[in-house]
Amino acid sequence: MKLDLTLPASETATGAVAQPVAPLSAKGADLIARTLVEIGVQTVFCYPGGANLEMLDALSRVAITLVRTEHEQGSVFGAQGYARATGKLGVCLATSGPGATNLVTGIADAASDSVPVLAITGNVATHWLGKNAFQEVDIVAITRPVTKLARQVREARDIPAAIREAAACALAGRPGPVLLDFPKDIQQARPDQPTDKRFTVPAPAGMSDETAQRIAALLAQSERPVIYAGGGVIASGTGAQLAALAEALDCPVALTMMGLGALPDDHRLLLGPLGMHGAYVANVAVNEADLVLALGVRFDDRVIGDPSAFARHAKIVHIDVDASEIGKNKPVTLGVHADLRDAFAGLLAHAKRRIVPGWHAYLRERREAHPLRATRVDAGGSAGVLTGVDVISALAAQLPPEAVVTTGVGQHQMWAMQHLRLRAPRTFLSSAGFGTMGFGLPAAIGAKVALPDVPVIDIDGDGSLNMSVNELSTCRRYGLGVKVLVINNQWLGMVRQWQDMIYARNRVASSLVDPNTPDGADDGRPYPDFVTIAAGYGVAGARVTRADELRGALERMLADPSEPYLLDVLVAREDDVYPMIPAGKTYRDVVFGPGQAAGPIAAGAF
Repeated sequence: MKLDLTLPASETATGAVAQPVAPLSAKGADLIARTLVEIGVQTVFCYPGGANLEMLDALSRVAITLVRTEHEQGSVFGAQGYARATGKLGVCLATSGPGATNLVTGIADAASDSVPVLAITGNVATHWLGKNAFQEVDIVAITRPVTKLARQVREARDIPAAIREAAACALAGRPGPVLLDFPKDIQQARPDQPTDKRFTVPAPAGMSDETAQRIAALLAQSERPVIYAGGGVIASGTGAQLAALAEALDCPVALTMMGLGALPDDHRLLLGPLGMHGAYVANVAVNEADLVLALGVRFDDRVIGDPSAFARHAKIVHIDVDASEIGKNKPVTLGVHADLRDAFAGLLAHAKRRIVPGWHAYLRERREAHPLRATRVDAGGSAGVLTGVDVISALAAQLPPEAVVTTGVGQHQMWAMQHLRLRAPRTFLSSAGFGTMGFGLPAAIGAKVALPDVPVIDIDGDGSLNMSVNELSTCRRYGLGVKVLVINNQWLGMVRQWQDMIYARNRVASSLVDPNTPDGADDGRPYPDFVTIAAGYGVAGARVTRADELRGALERMLADPSEPYLLDVLVAREDDVYPMIPAGKTYRDVVFGPGQAAGPIAAGAF
């Protein structure tokens, strides 16, 4: 069955009456702007340049808010933050050449985490294509491997249909990024009549009642079941159904980073995050289960480690809207290509509660033996010295449940994953699959634009923030009350941790202390001075160096929701992220701290 997503010219995606796409004398750029309005776009994150000025001129005359970031990567991450926080289409706009290529990392990031983003680029006029014109690049060829659809529109009359198709493609099935490239003369052309092309996208895959009964039978026979759920639950909006199924089965749940918030952190069946830096109990549960029900996950390497050893004793049922993910990284007992909304309905219809003596008690013992906690590895245990976990735990205690948190990439990201109290879907936005440093601040901007009345906090590292700190200007320019909390240890902390563990402490290129200090030694002064940088952009800020300063500083940071603010917290320099399962290893190889392996607990299976 095919689902026809072509909209009549007089209707929007919500069925509301809209103006015709454009009068016959309109330019192609006007068609672009008006079609975006027609499909419900309200915000475009952009950076101007010669090849997109026609589009910007047209967009300025319709009911769309333009948010100019300080770099095209900020635009695409802003669009991502908007999309991740709402589930709606995020849109960004760049010029040709370097403007377009500056989007590529963010587009690839969106592909890894299944985020619906429409990237629009300008290009040189069609008669200059292929002639090495100024700022010409084949952005369609570059982005085709990391998009669901990449197309250059060569006829102005095709613009409305191309935009509708791209938007539908980005949102259908497994969400993801799409790109449309518009040469300058196509933006300027005045077509006689827009083409009324029709298109189809595959309808959501369903799950048969017979399959639902088969899964229910496998669950009923299981003595050690566990649900392994990920970003597909968030994307499909099925967090409530996940909770209902877990409760109906009395089945523990482990979440990937992309799945965080699908269950509230205080749910009695939630084990926590799993994977390389996940909760020990979550990794034990999945690996010692006899049945794993995998929902909207992709069995990525940071979760499963050694594929041959992962859940080796379990029957695995994998349900996913993307058929290509089923069996790709791990053979499964039963693979089901289905939309989770449909799948949950079938599973709930046949779910039977089964109390398994000992399984919950066993997992409770594992949790109590190795809870997530701070682990100091330097001499920073002196009174008043903060750890990254101290900072994030203190923030978590002050955040309302609706607050949205973004992160950069590094140790702070893992500590946030472990220690935030996430109560709802779409409240933790992080570059999970691609691991792009610099993501946090522009993503927070996008989330704040989408949700102006919701607190939005970027938890960032000093290394990661330095890649996008210029976006503080965007916060100031548009009056966005984004809060930036810097976990500042003067290292590329995750790099340094791996260098210590794997490369005999050869800390090459990972120190962030002032290079002008003797021999690169830490003289106690932060470098760079983020508070001064923030002030240069007109953003208030403060610095914390001791534990007794933290609570009050966080209260001041959060006090005025309308103003951007940066809080730079200096933490013990060499705290590491634990637990840690080394790359390619199994949960039995977990390390809890320097020289602290799992020992006999991991060796004794249930």
